[in-house]
Amino acid sequence: MTFLKDCWYVAAWDHEIADGLLARTILNLPVVLYRAAGGIPVALDDRCCHRHLPLSLGKIVGDHLRCGYHGLEFDATGACVNVPGQSKVPPGAAVRSYPVVERYRWVWIWTGDPAKADPDLIPDYHWNDDPAWCSYGDVYHVDGDYRLLIDNLIDLSHIQFLHATTLGASADVDAEIDFRRDNDKITVSRWVMDTPPAPMYAHALNTNENVDRWQNIHYTPPSHVVIDAGSAIAGTGARNGDRSQGVETYSNHTLTPETERSTHYFWHHARNFRLGDDAFTDDLRKMFSSALMEDVVTIAAQQTAFDRVGDHPMIDIHADAGAIQARRLLDERIAAEG
Repeated sequence: MTFLKDCWYVAAWDHEIADGLLARTILNLPVVLYRAAGGIPVALDDRCCHRHLPLSLGKIVGDHLRCGYHGLEFDATGACVNVPGQSKVPPGAAVRSYPVVERYRWVWIWTGDPAKADPDLIPDYHWNDDPAWCSYGDVYHVDGDYRLLIDNLIDLSHIQFLHATTLGASADVDAEIDFRRDNDKITVSRWVMDTPPAPMYAHALNTNENVDRWQNIHYTPPSHVVIDAGSAIAGTGARNGDRSQGVETYSNHTLTPETERSTHYFWHHARNFRLGDDAFTDDLRKMFSSALMEDVVTIAAQQTAFDRVGDHPMIDIHADAGAIQARRLLDERIAAEG
C-alpha cells in the first residue's frame, strides 16, 4: 500500500462543483462530486449499480443524481431511490457515499472508515479564505507519485536551480537548515542571512537591499505541506521574531493521489500585505504559477526515470534529511493502518 485512507484529502476546489458534475479519480477510486439542493457537496462512487455506467455522465435532479443510461436515481447517501418503470427499488441497489466537508474553499473527502471521519482532523489552511490574507491558487494534474511532490516541497534546496528566475536567490545553496520531528509532524527550517533578495521578494519589498530570508516547511501526513516563507531587510530581527521590516507569505500545498503514478496537486499562495493591489496579485500569481509548473514538469520527468530504472539505488545528501523523515512518518502511518 502507498496510500493512507483514514484521513482527509482535497477532492476539489469549491468552484469546480459549482453547477455540475465532476468526475475525479482519488486513490484509484472513481468518484463523482456534485452539489445537492442547498449547495451541500456530495461524493459518490462514479458508477451506477445497475450496469456500471459512470454516474458523472448523468444529471442532477433536485437532491438526486440520475444515471444517464436507464434513469436510476441516487440520493446523497448513495441509496437508489427510484427505478423508472417499477414501483420498488431492488434490494441492495446503492453505491458508496463518501464523507465530505467543505472548508477553506476546498471540498475534502474521506476515503477510509466513515465512522472515523472527524472534521476536526482537517488540517488548517485558513489562509485560503481568511479576509486578512490575499490568496490565489489552482489544481494541477501531475504525472508522478505524490511522494515525489512531498520530497520536492520539503527539500527546497532545488529552488536556486529549478526556479532561478522566480523564487531562487543566489545564496540559497548556503542556507542554514534545521529539521525536527514532533509526533505526527515534520518541520524543516531554512535561513539565509544578509543575501540579495529573490526576484519575488525584491518586487514585494520594492528594493534590492540585502535581506534575511526564511522558509519554514511543515509537513503532516499524508500529504499536507505549509510553507511559511518571507524576507526582511537584513539585520532587522526577523530571525528573533520581528518581521516588521519584511514581507511574509504562506505557500500552501496538499497532494491528493489519483493513482500510484499520478497526483492532483492543490495549492494556494497567500500574503498579508498590499491586499488591494490587484496588479501586484496578478504579477505574483503568474510568477508563482510559472514556478510550480516547473515542478510539475520535473516530477513527471523524474517519474519516467523511476519507471525505467526500477529499484536502482539513489544517493542521499544532507538536504534530504527532512524528506527522508517525512517518508518514514508516512510509511509508519500506512503500516499502522494496514
